[in-house]
Amino acid sequence: MDINPWIVRNVKEEAEEEVEDNAEATEETEDAQEVEEEVDEEVDLMDINAGAVAEGVDRLVEAINNAVATIEDLRRENAELKQQSQALQSDISRLEEERVALCNERDRLQDIYNDNMLLIDNKAEILDKVEAMLQRLNSLNPEKNE
Repeated sequence: MDINPWIVRNVKEEAEEEVEDNAEATEETEDAQEVEEEVDEEVDLMDINAGAVAEGVDRLVEAINNAVATIEDLRRENAELKQQSQALQSDISRLEEERVALCNERDRLQDIYNDNMLLIDNKAEILDKVEAMLQRLNSLNPEKNE
């Protein structure tokens, strides 16, 4: 029977890994025992201070209840503020549309005013021309003047 050196090597590596795993497991077991001992010591201390702990827990529960109530109040207030914000945004949009419409109307009226100002500025000249035309017409028809 031939012994394959690769198989021997693989078996050797597996054995070494198993030894390492066992060493790690032993360390983990020791660590777990140490943690368990620490927990036992803490439990003993907790038993000694059970009354103080119970009082602390009661205060903690009360603080948590107060925090929950505050959070609920803030959520309600936040929802109300969001509704108010949406209403104000709607008002802003409506007012902006009105402002644009009023600006357009103002511009239109300004154009009309400017056109009329030209007429008013030229009123004297226009009246003089109308008077001159009437005089010419009257001069053509002398019977009407009398």
